[in-house]
Order: sequence, then structure tokens, then C-alpha cells
Amino acid sequence: MLTSSALYLAQGALVTIGLSLGIIAVATVAGMLLALLRLYGWRPLGLLAAAYGLVARGVPLLVLLIGSYFSLPYLGLDMPLWLVVVLIGGLYFAAYAAEVFRAALAAVPRTQWDAGRALGMRRFQLFTIVILPQARRLSLPPFLNVALVAVKNTSLVSAIGGWELVAAGREIGERTMEILPAYLAVAAFYFVICFSISQIGRHVEKKMRYV
Repeated sequence: MLTSSALYLAQGALVTIGLSLGIIAVATVAGMLLALLRLYGWRPLGLLAAAYGLVARGVPLLVLLIGSYFSLPYLGLDMPLWLVVVLIGGLYFAAYAAEVFRAALAAVPRTQWDAGRALGMRRFQLFTIVILPQARRLSLPPFLNVALVAVKNTSLVSAIGGWELVAAGREIGERTMEILPAYLAVAAFYFVICFSISQIGRHVEKKMRYV
């Protein structure tokens, strides 16, 4: 029973990891776009990006997931649950990632821009070669925290009928009547996932110090 339960939880953990990677990927791309609009975009677009961040950070993710999943079919958008979770979760955490990226880009000294222009670099070339690598180093530690929160928030998927690690643990607890051991096992799986991400992030951070 212990072996079969562990395998079942491992399957749920794989689903959780897949959802987390999708959410983090969407949050990274959308967050960078929002940060660029805030810093360098046309002012009305920058204001819209700022307003989006305020609204997204002010509404619980669970409310957005429930509202989106059960409302989209009425709008003619019949998407699978996992896609709704990845898109809504990614756009939600993009608001947090945008603040991380914006702060990192703004923290790069203005003299770096002046030095690049003095060397004859164009704006795009200067940004990609000089500014972005420095901002990437600065943004990694806080973005890692955003990623860890995103992983743990995949547990909300079970609230809208999805199946992942928490749902697997609940099923095992109800089947075996061992609620506490089941959820302790779920917590252990989450710890392993988050600890692994933290270690990978620290390794990448150390590598980037010497680049």
C-alpha cells in the first residue's frame, strides 16, 4: 500500500511540476513584456501595464481560476483545465515577475547606458549585450521566490476539479483513512520540489557571477 501510494503521489507531483513549468514560462515572458512597457514603452501602454499589475496583485488567484474556468465556456472558449491553469496562473504571476524585472533593470547604473552609447552601440544592441545580462543577475534571487510561490499555488487546481499532487494526496487519505500521513507525504513532495528549484537557482546564480 505504501509503495502504490508513493507512486500515485509521484504521478501527482509530475503533474504539479508540469503545471509549474508552464506557469513560470508564461510569467517570465509576460512579466518581461510588462516591465519593458513600464520602463521604455509609450506612456499610455506603461500606465496600462502598471494598472494590470495592481489589479492582478489585488485579486486572489483562486478567484481568477474559478471565474475563468467556469466563465470561459460561456464566451465560446472551451479550453482544457490545464491550459486555463497555465495561462491564468502565468498571467497572474507575471504581475509579480514584472516588478522583479523592472526593479532589476532600473538598478543597472545609468553610466552603463552612457558607456554603451560612447562605444557607438545602438539602443537594442546596448540593451541585449550590456543591460540585460546585468539585470538578469540582479533579478534571479527575487524571481526564484516568485517561482516557488507559483509551484505551491498549483495546489489551488484541486479547487476547480483538477488533479495534481494535493488531489492525489486527498484521494489516498480518503481511501486509506490516514489523512495526516497522506498530507505529510504531500508536504514532503512539495518540499523536495521547492528545495530542488532553490538548489538549481543557487547553482545558476553562482555560474552567472563568473560570466
